[in-house]
Amino acid sequence: MDSQARPMRAGILGATGTVGQRFIVLLAENPGFEIHALGASSRSAGKKYAEATNWKLSDALPETVSKLIVKTCEPSEFEGCDVIFSGLDASIAGEVGMLLNRLFILICKGFYAVI
Repeated sequence: MDSQARPMRAGILGATGTVGQRFIVLLAENPGFEIHALGASSRSAGKKYAEATNWKLSDALPETVSKLIVKTCEPSEFEGCDVIFSGLDASIAGEVGMLLNRLFILICKGFYAVI
């Protein structure tokens, strides 16, 4: 990565689930990314990530993420992101993904990745 380039601001949908947790570990270790926004259900939204999640991985919860406030998975919550990764369950991923795709096409930012 060019020393002048800033890290890409990453958002993670479904951040409190196991797939979201794996995204957190991988992105936190990568100097090309800065975790900018974490999205989860309304049950978790508004809480610090460390309080909202039941951490299941053997890797430690990255300190840089533990105090981030969890947001809902609404497009407006991710406008500052360059890229968004989704660990959402398939039952809701399609609807949220379509909303985000429209948002990102309109503002010409990043891309939407679904696993």
